[in-house]
Formats: sequence, C-alpha cells, structure tokens
Amino acid sequence: MATEDERYRQSSQFRLWSFAPANLQDLREKTNSLAKQQITARLTPTPEFLTTDEEARLVKFFTVELIRAAQFCELPTEIRSTAAMFLRRFYITNSVMTYPPTELLKTSLFFGCKAEGFYMRLGKLAEKFPNTTSEQILAGEFLLCQGIRFAFDVRHPFRALEGAILELRRRLPDEEARVNKAHARAREILKFSALVTDVYFHFTPSQIMMAALLMVDSGLVDILLPKPETPHDDNSPVAANTDMHEKILTAVEDCRAMLEDEPPERMTEYWGTVWPFPLSALPNHENTNSSSPKL
Repeated sequence: MATEDERYRQSSQFRLWSFAPANLQDLREKTNSLAKQQITARLTPTPEFLTTDEEARLVKFFTVELIRAAQFCELPTEIRSTAAMFLRRFYITNSVMTYPPTELLKTSLFFGCKAEGFYMRLGKLAEKFPNTTSEQILAGEFLLCQGIRFAFDVRHPFRALEGAILELRRRLPDEEARVNKAHARAREILKFSALVTDVYFHFTPSQIMMAALLMVDSGLVDILLPKPETPHDDNSPVAANTDMHEKILTAVEDCRAMLEDEPPERMTEYWGTVWPFPLSALPNHENTNSSSPKL
C-alpha cells in the first residue's frame, strides 16, 4: 500500500503546483513581464505598470476578500480554502493587470463549491453580492479552469491536523485542555495564514499542519516528531533517521516562518479594510445583522 507521502507525490498539486521559492518568483516575474508587453502593444501612452511584488500583494489582498466573502456566504472551511487556492493558482500565470480579481474571486467561490461537491444554487450565490448576476459568475469559469491547468484537486492540511490531534489525545490523556487549545489555534492558522501565504506551493499538507502546531505549542511537535537516538555509526539506520528528522524539522521551521508573517488576527483588519464583524460573529455563531460584502 502506498504511503501518504507517495500518494501526495502522485497528486496534481505536487506535480503541477509545487515550486521552489526561486522558481515561483521567476514564474511571477515572467507573468508580470508578459502582461506589460501585451498592454503596451494596445495602449498609448504606456501606463504605469504594477511591479511583481505589487501584484503579489494585491493577490494576497483579494485572497483575504475571498475568505471574508466565503464566511459571509457561510461556506464550509474546505470550500473557502479550495476557492482561495484556485484564485492564487490562477494568478501565478495570469496578471491582475489583465484579469480583474474582483470577478475571478466570485467565480473561484462558485467553482470551489463544485470541486468539493458542495451544492449551492448559482442564483443564490449571485444574490449575496451587489450588482452581480449568475452570468457574470459563470463567464470566467472556463478561463479559471485553464488558469489552474484543470487541476481541481486541492490537498489541505485539515485532515492531517485532526489525525495529529487524535494521536496527541491518546498520548496525553491528562492534558486535554492543552491539546484542545492547540487544536483550536492551529485551525485558525490553517484557515487564514496558510491561505494568504505561499506555503501550499512549497510544502506538503502534513508539513503545513506541523508548522501551525509549532507556532502554537512546540512541545506537541516534539511528541509527534521525537528526536532519534544519537547514532553510533554514520552509516547506521539511526543516522539516516536523524538526517531525515533534521530535514523534516528544517522544512517545518521554514513553513512556520512564512505562516507567522500573516497571523489570523489580520483577518478582521487587512490593509485598513475592516471586516464588519468580529470573528465571534462570523459563521458558526449567531448573527442577524449581516450585510452583503462590498465587492
């Protein structure tokens, strides 16, 4: 039977959407350069263009807007996460100067529902947004599919987190409060920080999950990834295990550093755009005074 790692390496996420940081940056620079060439050929005088970094920041901003809209529409966590990754994948090889994110955002939400097998009537989704029709949402669907290379499978770290928490509860039966606290905080990190950074493009779901736990309680990671015994021989199996342990921890540490750049607290106020409800008033909590997101 194939291991979890072997199954992941066969997925479209690993084959098509996993990059070294330098390669991802190169792709974004090529996308930015191509968009400039196409726009320059059509417009006179030449406008002032966005830089690659400015485009990346805008994509991050609209990812936050997508998450907010998904919460307003009361979509499940996996749906909003898949939709967010569709949007981020699209803008690796497409420029925000060519395709406005405000429209692709809505299309990503609807297609995220379809990809995850979550039924939501198109008209009902369109009603959630001002000045939006069903036709406008559908108009960008094929374009989105092309942009994400028809790779509809998105592997998330949530299932890995639930498995890790079950194991921690088994090993730490007397520390339920500690484990529950770490569980709740790690989920918040995965629901926001992992979606607005590039960790999905650089790390496996299990590494992302471990990085979130490392941010919350490093002692729990030590339990899940215990350090091997000191090897007596560099060629021994123990030495190989030690090397693998160090490589895993290095990857998890790198992932943690990226997640820490965007803590979940930024969800309610991002670049001065204030989300109208505190986190306690978002879906899964009672709220009768919500209004349509201003997209």
